Amino acid sequence: MKFLSACLAVLVLSSIVVAQDNPAPTPDKPEIPANVLHETFDKPPEKPAWVLHKHGDGAEPSVDDGKLKLLNGKDGENNSCAWPRTVEGDYRHVKAELVFTIMPEARGLSFMLLHTSHFARNGAAFYLYKAKGFPGDPKPSEPQWDEPNLWGSFAVALDTNDPPSDDPFDANGNVHKREQREVSLHFDGREIANAFCEPDFVSGEAAVLTVQIDFVTGGAEVTVGVGGQAIYDRYFIPNMLPYESRAAVGARGDERAECNIDSLNVTWEQPAKESPAPVTVQTFKSGWTHGENRREFDLLPASFDAERVIMTLRLRPMVERDEWDRLGHVWLYDDKTRLELARILTPFELWGATYEYVCDVSDFRNYLVGRRELHVDLGTNVGKGFVFDLEFTCYRKPADVDPLPKVIGIQNLWNGVAHFKDADSLAKVFGERKVQVPEGTKSAKVRICVTGHGTLEFTPLNRTLTVAGKKFENKLWTQDNYLNPWRPQFGTWKYDRAGWGPGSFGRVWEVDVSSLAKAGEELSLNYESEKFETKEWADHCIESQIVFYG
Repeated sequence: MKFLSACLAVLVLSSIVVAQDNPAPTPDKPEIPANVLHETFDKPPEKPAWVLHKHGDGAEPSVDDGKLKLLNGKDGENNSCAWPRTVEGDYRHVKAELVFTIMPEARGLSFMLLHTSHFARNGAAFYLYKAKGFPGDPKPSEPQWDEPNLWGSFAVALDTNDPPSDDPFDANGNVHKREQREVSLHFDGREIANAFCEPDFVSGEAAVLTVQIDFVTGGAEVTVGVGGQAIYDRYFIPNMLPYESRAAVGARGDERAECNIDSLNVTWEQPAKESPAPVTVQTFKSGWTHGENRREFDLLPASFDAERVIMTLRLRPMVERDEWDRLGHVWLYDDKTRLELARILTPFELWGATYEYVCDVSDFRNYLVGRRELHVDLGTNVGKGFVFDLEFTCYRKPADVDPLPKVIGIQNLWNGVAHFKDADSLAKVFGERKVQVPEGTKSAKVRICVTGHGTLEFTPLNRTLTVAGKKFENKLWTQDNYLNPWRPQFGTWKYDRAGWGPGSFGRVWEVDVSSLAKAGEELSLNYESEKFETKEWADHCIESQIVFYG
């Protein structure tokens, strides 16, 4: 396995590295670059750079037989290993490879990049957590390395503990009894995303985790692979900017849990130049959704060349609250055009929590200039609804990153609510659309947001997008609601649904149609849904656009 690790390190890290206490360089063992951390634990030095720490009641972590033994099979183990800062300053690209083994009895393992401003430049890893759970649940007194919500820092967690449940209302989300292996992304005190991992990394056999972070305008694109399969492919995390970091790993487990680290390689590449300061435009502040929530605001000045625009909607804790999951929208109006910036599905009630919905709305940035009318409709009919804030954070391009494609046009396609018990409604909302492709178009994409309601809330349906005669197929069905970062909730938040889940965004189906959109020519598009006959309430709510880039 060490040979496999070495080969993968060359491919993933694009660097040739050697052990921690370096002997004199030789032709077959070149000197380790200053920007690389490389550990194999084969020959630990008398005074290693790493710091091992026991956080729970079980056995201490140790280095033995060429492995870092984070978990040793004792009950209640909760251990970490942290390295001092490898290289000073902020970097545009960070690449890592972790070769590990973990047993099913473990609760999870995490790889972390500790922000040195929060966690010092050396010393043991420690924990700054964001508590979540049901009302009255005690806050954790020890680190939870399977949920590494570290303030200001990025982490990847491999979760091996998600017990199946038959109770629709308890805290365990796995009602569909799926395999217990998940990969989650964490940044700045919260879980950003969680995804089922197809490759089996809890078999007790050695497995490989690869991580690549590319800091771009207004955030970071993250690629994570396990067992050679990408779990996240350039997943964009808004507002995650370059920061000086140091590496750490942690694991937590119950009795008989074992977790070993065979090797760790981390490379920091391309020192980051200073980024232009973003501009944040506050619109609604502590507004009620039953109040004056359709208003005009002065958004970006025309002189501010915003390349990335991040929208943040916060639902605030309140006394008069709606306990149900509701269909919501953030609308932007321009003359006679109404654009859906984001679709919001509110969570079932979780007392005392502030929910943040953060998304990239850069495709609409041309409409976010000057005085614009905004409307936040969260669909509630209880009390005063929800208290919310809405703001836009706007970033200019740093000098050392590639530019985003320039939006030169955006046009609505299929918009409205299609009632499946009404054939005329289906024909009106769906069907063929023809658009004129702007001169100068270099690429284009179609973005479609659809959510099912009534009897179609829990019914999957296939749909077809046809562009210039070419067909694209997709199933309207969301199977990861039980992994919702805002878990647990009250209510039936954990079940699969058609295009959405409580506490999440409406899912957007994006299709690249660049090869079909010819500048200056007319383009034909058609959207069809699988047939569904009913006399009951059965709706698809759809908002869609085609975006042209120059």
